[in-house]
Amino acid sequence: MIRQSLSVLFLLIIQNVFAQNKDIIELTKLNHDWLQSYITKDSTTLNNIFADDFVLISPNGSKMTKSDNMSNLGKQETVSVNIDSIDAKLLTENTGLITAYTTFVLKIDGKEVTGRNCYQDVYVKRKGRWMAVAAHVTLLNMKQY
Repeated sequence: MIRQSLSVLFLLIIQNVFAQNKDIIELTKLNHDWLQSYITKDSTTLNNIFADDFVLISPNGSKMTKSDNMSNLGKQETVSVNIDSIDAKLLTENTGLITAYTTFVLKIDGKEVTGRNCYQDVYVKRKGRWMAVAAHVTLLNMKQY
């Protein structure tokens, strides 16, 4: 009886680990897709990633809604984004957190500007689908060439 109970417990633990790994992989992919959408100006992808109540705190401290972020997509020219490091974890079964550092190249007034930032994105699983609900970005440095 004890052996059977332990076997069931072991199977439940393994099932939970596989489910968590699947969610971590999905969150990491959403993070990648989000960053790539800046380069390709893919508003459909961003619209699907951002929850309707999404809020981002920008490096200058301004609060930006989903609508603000969507309208800014066409105004900036992102040449490249490289993920230097990323940590994705589940805080609960339905809440995920991404912490990452990136190096990016923007084109501003025809000149390339390289920068580095760090950010945290909060995702919530709603109706079985992960959606970004909050983000906070800190600019670490920028250099014009």
